[in-house]
Amino acid sequence: MNQKIVKFVKKYPLLFYSAKFVHKILFYRPFLFRLLFNPRTIKNKWYSEIKKTQLNKNKPLFLDRQKEIKDFFNVNNLYLLKYYLKYGFPNTDKFKEHYLQAFENNTEPNKLKKAYDNIPFDYTLRLMLAYERYSMITDYLDFMIKDSGKNLGDFKVLDYGCGVSDIGLLFASFGAKVTICDLDNSRFDFTISRFKKRGLNPETIRVTNTEVYPELPKSKFDLIIATELFEHVRDPFKLLNNFTKALKGSGYLFDSMGGKFERDNRPQHLKEAFKIGNSKEYKEYYSKHYIHFSPKKGLDYLFKKRN
Repeated sequence: MNQKIVKFVKKYPLLFYSAKFVHKILFYRPFLFRLLFNPRTIKNKWYSEIKKTQLNKNKPLFLDRQKEIKDFFNVNNLYLLKYYLKYGFPNTDKFKEHYLQAFENNTEPNKLKKAYDNIPFDYTLRLMLAYERYSMITDYLDFMIKDSGKNLGDFKVLDYGCGVSDIGLLFASFGAKVTICDLDNSRFDFTISRFKKRGLNPETIRVTNTEVYPELPKSKFDLIIATELFEHVRDPFKLLNNFTKALKGSGYLFDSMGGKFERDNRPQHLKEAFKIGNSKEYKEYYSKHYIHFSPKKGLDYLFKKRN
C-alpha cells in the first residue's frame, strides 16, 4: 500500500499535495477566506487607496501578496502547499512556533542578527500573510492631515524596522518621500522590491548590526513609523532619542507599543528592552518629549513631538 502511495505521489505530485492541502485547509478556513476575500480591516474610507498598492488590483489583497512572495523567492504553488502542510499556515500558532524557534537561545548580541538572517522566507510569509499593517494607521490619517495642515503626499516618512513596509508603501503611493530601514538581509531586499515593482524609489537604510543603531538625519521627518519595534531592540531608550532628533518640530511618532511595554513573552522580545522600557527614566523621557494624541477611543499609537 505504501509503495502505491509513493508511486502516485511521484506521478501526480501536484494532485496529491493539492488534495492533502484541501483536506487540511478545511480545518483552517480563516486562511482560505483570507486568500479569497479582502479583509474587513481594510474596508474603510481608505479602501480604494489601499487597493491601489496592489500589483493586481483585481485580486483579493492576501492572494496578491502571496503572488509577490512566490515571484521574489522563486517558489511555486506546489512548494507553498508542501510548506503549509509541514509548518502550518502563516496565521496559525503552529507557524508562529516554527519561525520563533530561530530565536531560542539566539538573542545574544553576537547571535541575534544571524537568527533573523536564517528565516527571511518564513518571516516574510508571516508578515505578508498573517496580517496587514495598513489598517493600523488609516484611522489616524485624517487627524494628521488636519493637525499638520499638510497633504499626506507632502510628508517625509521614516519606516524604521519596516518589515514588509505596508505603511511606508501606502505613504509612498500618496506621493510622500519615504525612507525604509531594517536589517540587511533578503527580507529587506524583498521589501525594497515591493516599492520598485510599483515604480517607487524609497531611500534605504540597511542595518548590519543589531547593536548599532544607524545615525539618522536631524529634523528631517514629519512621521516616523515604529510598528512592533521597540520590544525587539536592546536599547529602546537610545533609539527613541534618535527618533526625537530625527523628527521635525511637531513631527509624529507612530508607536504601536503606545509608549508602553505590554507584550507577551516571546524569544525575540528582548528582556533588556522591557527593563529599559518600563523604567522611570524611559517613561519620563517619553512624556517630556511627546504628546499623546488619541483621535478617538482605542486609538493609542500616535504621538507628537513637543516643540
